Amino acid sequence: MKDILRGVVLTGIFIIPFLPLVVADSLFFPFITGKNFAFRIIVEIIFASWIVLAFLDRSYRPKFSWIMGAFIWFIGVMFVANLLGESPHKSMWSNYERMEGFVSIAHLLLYFVVLGSTLTTEKLWRAFLATSIGVACLMSLYAFAQMGGIVQINQSDTRIDARMGNSAYLAIYMLFHIYLVLLMLTKSTSRNMRIVYGVLAVVFTYVLFQTGTRGTALALVGSAILTTGYIALFAKDHPVVRKVALGGIGVVVALVALFVAIKDTEFIKSSPNFARISTISLDQLSTRLTIWSLAIEGVKERPILGWGQENFNYVFNQNYKASLYAQEPWFDRVHNLIFDWLIAGGIVGFLAYVSILASTLYYATVRPLYARYADTFTVTERGLILGVLAGYVAHNLLVFDNLISYTLFAAVIAMVHSRVAEPIPAIADADVELPIIKNVVAPTMLAIGLGSVYLVNIPSYQAAQDLIKGFQSQTPEAQYEAFDMALNRGSFAEQEIREQLTRITQTVLQDQNLASRVRAQYPSLSAEEQGKKVNEIREKFMKRADEELRMQLEETPDDVRILVFQSSFLRSTGQTAEAVEVLERAVALSPEKQQTLFELGLALLQMGRAPEALTRFKAAFELAPQNDQARMYYAAAAIYAGDTKLRDSLVTEGYRDMYLSNDMVMRALYDTKNYSELLTLLSERSLMQPDDAQLRVSIAAVQRENGDTAGAIATLEKAGVDIPSFKSQADQYIAQLKSGTVPQ
Repeated sequence: MKDILRGVVLTGIFIIPFLPLVVADSLFFPFITGKNFAFRIIVEIIFASWIVLAFLDRSYRPKFSWIMGAFIWFIGVMFVANLLGESPHKSMWSNYERMEGFVSIAHLLLYFVVLGSTLTTEKLWRAFLATSIGVACLMSLYAFAQMGGIVQINQSDTRIDARMGNSAYLAIYMLFHIYLVLLMLTKSTSRNMRIVYGVLAVVFTYVLFQTGTRGTALALVGSAILTTGYIALFAKDHPVVRKVALGGIGVVVALVALFVAIKDTEFIKSSPNFARISTISLDQLSTRLTIWSLAIEGVKERPILGWGQENFNYVFNQNYKASLYAQEPWFDRVHNLIFDWLIAGGIVGFLAYVSILASTLYYATVRPLYARYADTFTVTERGLILGVLAGYVAHNLLVFDNLISYTLFAAVIAMVHSRVAEPIPAIADADVELPIIKNVVAPTMLAIGLGSVYLVNIPSYQAAQDLIKGFQSQTPEAQYEAFDMALNRGSFAEQEIREQLTRITQTVLQDQNLASRVRAQYPSLSAEEQGKKVNEIREKFMKRADEELRMQLEETPDDVRILVFQSSFLRSTGQTAEAVEVLERAVALSPEKQQTLFELGLALLQMGRAPEALTRFKAAFELAPQNDQARMYYAAAAIYAGDTKLRDSLVTEGYRDMYLSNDMVMRALYDTKNYSELLTLLSERSLMQPDDAQLRVSIAAVQRENGDTAGAIATLEKAGVDIPSFKSQADQYIAQLKSGTVPQ
């Protein structure tokens, strides 16, 4: 029994380094969910198995270090902070996009405990690190395939992401492995293996730079200097090691100086990722600095225990600055380790997190300086542990953690813990009779392990599959069934499912081909029955989406994102008055968010309340006049309000082309029957886009609307000549005009 349990635990431990390679295309957010569900299930199995193993064999029982104490304290603090936070459910479970929250860090603690209690020999740790390095080699091969155009890059055109789906995630993965191969290099007695590890360090560094992640590149350089500096300072009894470290500092400084010297050359500029890294400047931190300032306001409001994990969106929206208009509208991370934990857990949670780092660094780099602890870690090991943790922290000052960086961090601190931890007498000396272990402990842990695997993972895993089925379904009814099934699973991601249902519903409602799709699916039904079927499908989707959005708002009434989602849905279904009420709430919660003011202005225009809409668009424009979209919305609102003087003051010479190409402006001119100016703008646009047949059709339609049928026919005849491929369609439109129909 003991051998079986040990085999299960070790197998799980050695599988986890392979998780970075997992991409589950059958799941929603395939780069995130597949890795995370696998990690949680494996940890639940190996932890339950390890508990029984520890009862059977005292050598596997947990030992104490302040690293473990700090980690347990951190988990306890975050549990309380999440319960008292803005949205406890989301804090505990997160969502598919991130899959973090309390459940994630709790599993990380379990993983740390099992690692630190099971990998207790140098041989096991070397095997574990070698396994992780081997996987990093596979990841690098995949990255090189992306560089060579053999495999598609997922995030952008040039910034490689391998199997991570995010270049920043790949960058920190490589940073960890650069230090791990250097650690293995210092331990190896084989000259050939040292050469292999040295080459791998160079390869991993190259891959890191090809991610184009500037913060991680800086983190690597800074941590390398810190590592070599520490070794040079404290390797007094090892002159050769000290010389190598001093040489390392020189090499790093020289390489940085060389890179700076050639950063403007064609060699660097021809590589998009190296060019991106070469443009590092403080000016590029402006957006981050603004986000951090919002976080500071959030910390001031809840300084002790914060807002709970996964709740930065409330702080972001509440304190939003209009200067962020060009950025993504819904930040859910501060992109800074310090502020992320201050927001999630307040000062207490942040200090608890820092205590994990502090205790690890104390054991690894400070305590060995005392003579009696000198043999715990070699000076090179101490420097490398300091470097990898410093690089990890520096990276997270501009980005944020993900599952893989979390697991690598846990592995590093578990490695330190396994060397310094001391037995806990009450646990180490406890004697439990074998029949109790076999008949009570083992069945109990089996039940707990299997129960947690199901309850924590399976319903949400199935719902993630349902979402993909919903997107891929060929008929609207199959789509509805998939979303209905996802919502009935009892998953932790109901908000995401509801958002996706809303998007699908709006697509179904606007689908001009829905009737033909229904005819193809139900050819035996009469035309009348098919029409009823179309209405039934639309009604079913609309009713369900409406119900789900209202339930979501009951659960998270102050979530601006959901308010905007609901307002968009209400507008699309003709419930404009209620949409206005919802948007008024959203504006009150996030007064500087221009997007919300835009939505409110559009809803008011839809209701024919132009003067009120103009006020809203004016407020949005004045928050950030540099936002060209706000200017055009304001100009269009001025047209609706009949204020041509205001419109002219907004559309100065520098904004003429923008005004000319803005569809909302065109719509405003058409709705207010300002056909003369509309025709002028459309004609100018047509001169710029002579092959755009739809523009010619629009001109003809406006001419017909303005009573100039002959001019409309002439426009279409000329379009047929200028655009030969459009000739037959132009003739059809001309026939429609002659019969009194306006072409669409």
